[in-house]
Amino acid sequence: MAQYELDVLDYWMILKKRKYLIVLATLLVVGFTFTFTQFMKPTPLYEASARVKFDRSTTVAQQLLESITFATANDLTTQTEVIKGFPVMERVAQALGIVETDLPPEQRRSAEYLNTIYNLGQQIQTSRESDTNIIRITATAYEPELAERTANAVAQAYRIENIAARNRMVTESRRFVEDQLAALEEKLQAAEEALRIFKEREGQVFLDDEAKAALQSFTQLEGEWNAIARQKDETLRQIEALERPSSSIDSRIGRIFTEDPYALLTKLNGRLLELLQDRSTLLINYTPEHPQVKETDRKITNVKNEMIRELRSKAASLQDRENTLAVQIAHYRDRYLAFPKAAIELNRLEREVKVNADLYSTLKIKHQELLIKSAEQIEEVTLIAPAVKPPKPINAPNVPLNMAVGSIMGLFLGVVLAFTRESLDTSIGTIEGVEDFLKVPVLGVIPTFDEQELQEAAKQALPCDADQELVEGVSKLITLLDPKSLLSESFRSLRTNIQFASMDRRIKSLLFTSAGLGEGKSTTVINLAITLAQEGQRVLLVDADLRRPIVHKRLGLPREPGLVEALQGIVSWQEAVRTATDLMIGSLGVDRVLKSPGLDNLHILSSGSAAHNPSECMSLAKLKPLLAEMQDAYDIVLFDTPPILPVTDAVAMSSRIDGTVLVYQVGRIGRNALKRAKFLLDHAQANIMGVVLTNVKAEISTEATFYRYEYR
Repeated sequence: MAQYELDVLDYWMILKKRKYLIVLATLLVVGFTFTFTQFMKPTPLYEASARVKFDRSTTVAQQLLESITFATANDLTTQTEVIKGFPVMERVAQALGIVETDLPPEQRRSAEYLNTIYNLGQQIQTSRESDTNIIRITATAYEPELAERTANAVAQAYRIENIAARNRMVTESRRFVEDQLAALEEKLQAAEEALRIFKEREGQVFLDDEAKAALQSFTQLEGEWNAIARQKDETLRQIEALERPSSSIDSRIGRIFTEDPYALLTKLNGRLLELLQDRSTLLINYTPEHPQVKETDRKITNVKNEMIRELRSKAASLQDRENTLAVQIAHYRDRYLAFPKAAIELNRLEREVKVNADLYSTLKIKHQELLIKSAEQIEEVTLIAPAVKPPKPINAPNVPLNMAVGSIMGLFLGVVLAFTRESLDTSIGTIEGVEDFLKVPVLGVIPTFDEQELQEAAKQALPCDADQELVEGVSKLITLLDPKSLLSESFRSLRTNIQFASMDRRIKSLLFTSAGLGEGKSTTVINLAITLAQEGQRVLLVDADLRRPIVHKRLGLPREPGLVEALQGIVSWQEAVRTATDLMIGSLGVDRVLKSPGLDNLHILSSGSAAHNPSECMSLAKLKPLLAEMQDAYDIVLFDTPPILPVTDAVAMSSRIDGTVLVYQVGRIGRNALKRAKFLLDHAQANIMGVVLTNVKAEISTEATFYRYEYR
């Protein structure tokens, strides 16, 4: 077979030839994609998102709060995890009615309760939007309304939990100050009552100016000593509180309170509070032996140790100051022993009242500040975009995209199958390929035709009572039914090519055969005989296919007598020949014969009766004298013979015929069968003039000499 480099037109021809295969593959893949998309559709899952803004508070209340305690900065990454934490999720579950609000502590720590909260947390996703301080809260659910409510509930619960966390220190500090105020108020009342009783008992006490000044200095030192002593005692109590073991999850155990807003101790106290709160949260889910709880305990111990060191240093300083003041007080006491005891006692009672009154006033101011902070409710979280009901599920299959991908995949698969089918096709794909493969020229190309259209034309040409078999036979007489058609022109072109091929050697007889059955051999030779007769040549058409004769059916003639009777000597071949008169008497009718000029030059010798042994009947000894007489009597004799591969009649006759024409229906048989037929003819020393291609759909390029075809 000839090998050619494929160009763009070759690819286009292959795709056009296999277009039905490509379309079928595309439709199958698209159909499978659609079916798979519909049947494998997952349960709809909806997603709704709310957006919150997180800002560190800069209000007056925040500044007052930071003067009491210290809290580490909350970055946005931490906040995204806090949103999915247990406290927030518990509030969400209560808001959605998933769990009851008022439950005893033992039920809140049950596995069922905790799993409910954790499963809810799995439905929440949080993320920071770019470099902003905005957090997106996304909730997923199997219902769009539930997804919307869950996302908004999480945003609201996070806001409430943030308010509670940020104001928790204010609340606890306010409670501490209130407790101190109550105790101090009792002490102040006791001091005032003692002063009143003393004055009623002693009356008015008088001192000179020098004594008053000395007594005032003594009183001031004694007051300072008392303050230092109180601070030292408070420091020792703080050390004792920190050193006390704290096995409970109560965050108030092992924590101190200090009013110093700038001391390192205040910062450490704030850090300790945070760690204790973290430990309390962890113990909701884990046991004290859990690694995270142990790690938090280790951090708490480190902070406590650092606080204890700071407190001990503070206690040592206070002790030194107390000793110094004690020495000074002793000096004043020795120097002024002469002072009246009543005056000293009065001064002491007045000092006690003043100290308690000043301290009470200071705590009252602090209490008012804390009340203001509690009323302000510090807020760091703002809801800027509530969630809305999602219009469609997030996992809904993208049918248009799937169909588009399926179409592309189907088209690709179809193209691959088309080229695969083309590569596996054993037929010959170009005229040049046929000529190169068989080493003989292509004499004619008979295009494909619409059999239904030709049968309709045959029905119109035949009588109304014509049977279907006759209609089918006459419909193949294309040069008679539609002489101006492309098909008729192709037979005339075949006639011309045969004439040019026989210019060097006069051809008086032609044998038409094919490699296999049904390749259009009989149709070709009958229509060629008609065109030769219309040109003015005396033509004898011999039906030499004794096994499946068909010429007499196509022309509407009787089968007997014919070639068999002539070979057997029953009648002479001249007596068995039919002429135009027989055609007019036959099924073609007078009008059709008279309207077709040149048919009087066409003579037909049918096959005759069925032979018991066709090969014996067609022996060369019997055929040779008849063939010589036929060639002398006619300008050209055309033989319609059986296919070569099933039987050997055509091969045997070909050596005695002037020329042999091989009819090949494109795509019907493989190239190896065609090559075998050519070999048998060459082996019989037949004069193969060329090949006629039938059932061809021609495609002509813009180049005048370029001709392609495809079969169907």
